[in-house]
Amino acid sequence: MKYFGTDGIRGIPNKKLTIELVTRLGMALKSLDINDVIIACDTRVSKDMLAFGLASGALSRGLTVHFAGVMPTPALIYNSHLKKCIGIMITASHNPYTDNGIKVLNKGIKLTEDEELMIESLIDNPADYNGEIGKLIFDNEAKDRYLEFINSKNVKSSLKVCIDCANGATSTTAPLIFNNVTNKLVICANEPDGYNINNGVGSTHLDYLKQHVLDNKCDIGFAFDGDGDRVLCVNKDGKIIDGDMLIFILAKYLKLNNKLNQNKVVLTIMSNLGLIDNLRQSGIEVVETNVGDKYVVRELLGNNLSVGGENSGHIIMPQELHTGDGVLVALMILKVLEETNTTIDDWLKDVEMYSDSLVNIRVEDRNRVMNNDKLFNRIEEIKKELNNDCKIIVRASGTEDLIRVTVMAKTEELVKKYSNELVSIVKESQI
Repeated sequence: MKYFGTDGIRGIPNKKLTIELVTRLGMALKSLDINDVIIACDTRVSKDMLAFGLASGALSRGLTVHFAGVMPTPALIYNSHLKKCIGIMITASHNPYTDNGIKVLNKGIKLTEDEELMIESLIDNPADYNGEIGKLIFDNEAKDRYLEFINSKNVKSSLKVCIDCANGATSTTAPLIFNNVTNKLVICANEPDGYNINNGVGSTHLDYLKQHVLDNKCDIGFAFDGDGDRVLCVNKDGKIIDGDMLIFILAKYLKLNNKLNQNKVVLTIMSNLGLIDNLRQSGIEVVETNVGDKYVVRELLGNNLSVGGENSGHIIMPQELHTGDGVLVALMILKVLEETNTTIDDWLKDVEMYSDSLVNIRVEDRNRVMNNDKLFNRIEEIKKELNNDCKIIVRASGTEDLIRVTVMAKTEELVKKYSNELVSIVKESQI
């Protein structure tokens, strides 16, 4: 793909994401044969330039553009699905404010590869158009439609809950939702200024949430990412509860209530072996996919399964909503704890987690690393040394010039030893 990556089009505004590019993208949306487009964004300062550049392109091709303003990605996807229209989300998720991106949905579903290729072709070679100009509508009800859907879950909790909105899109929705859930709510990182999204806060900087949970003596805390499709958690002691652990709890709860379809759960190749072993011992089959929510969603929807996701906190429960929604998942966790009169630690007390390490290495040439025979030969040797009681994953980021090295094994000493060795090989390949 020339423009589309693993999650839409990403780049730096005015560099890769130029006005010319986004305007042509807006024009190319005509090819999807849907007359209405809904656009939303997170809180980055570049949001308006990109949103209205894209809107201009769509309007020039006769499409009706509904501008919903700042709201989370799952809210945009919900509206796109509900209204059977094209959905555009202006966001770079958990990245800093200097980045941005564009996610394109067809009736609430990510584009197929064929659709992406067709749009890329039209970006480079815009089709002629001689019809009417479209109309811009400021949609002030899109957020309310989403809030009505979420509030219909009718979750109530007696816990003191802290939420970290990452100074992002959930700042517009999460406080309203959680104020209906508990009368003991602590809200932080919900004052976006265009520049502070994900800046030391949110699901990628959990120390901020941890400190607020401890300082305010909260029972539990949830941190969302910049566009609100992920959630991570900390317990009352500030211990991190990652996405895999949250999926583990939801799967166990659903199985107890005979609601876990086929007794299967979907995790990724990054998931902790300790959790996987415990799930299997509980009679729950684990289906592992490649990293990327599109692979998880494909497995979930293709096989009518109940829950799955990634340890990054991108979790999908198709019976609730067909996309990842950090706020919705947090509500489901609170529902589990309230109904069973348990703590989050009660669900995890019998799990023996494997030690693991993830190192991100900035590189100039991702392909050179991923074609390094020395690196991958050594990985196979390490697996034999550990009798395959390990996970070793080296992969290229789909959105940044990074190589991610993950090592998982029984002890911290083994993880440190092999991680350091593999990171050194990656760095040597760039010399």
